[in-house]
Amino acid sequence: MAQLPNEKKIVGQISRLRDLSHAFLTEAMSAKGIDGLVPSHGEILLALHLNDALNMQEIARQVGRSKPTVTILIDKLVSLKYVKKQRSTTDGRIFEVSLTANGGKLIASLSEISERMHQKIDAILSIAEKKQLSKLLGKLTRDW
Repeated sequence: MAQLPNEKKIVGQISRLRDLSHAFLTEAMSAKGIDGLVPSHGEILLALHLNDALNMQEIARQVGRSKPTVTILIDKLVSLKYVKKQRSTTDGRIFEVSLTANGGKLIASLSEISERMHQKIDAILSIAEKKQLSKLLGKLTRDW
């Protein structure tokens, strides 16, 4: 049976890895009682935890998503009372987003899930391999 050479399977491999990591994160979040959220929500919550408050453009840049996608994700987090969105005091055109107390309560669980995922990666790849993979994926993403 004929198959594509490995160098022609890169996009398929990246897609499969995304599916596996998404399933891992979704299952881990559900096991912690964090339902109704997807991993992208967790990325946003962790970014806000590390930065206090960010505007929508800064969040989009940090999590690698488009501003319209981030707006939809933030609106869901606002509806669940995990974040609050308010106009900037210096520029009324800009909304700043920050964690609420409810959102802050999720951080320990999300950090633990993130650490478990990284431990899984650490068990598979060496530090040198992770650096090389990160560099190559960054190049593909940046230059696409």
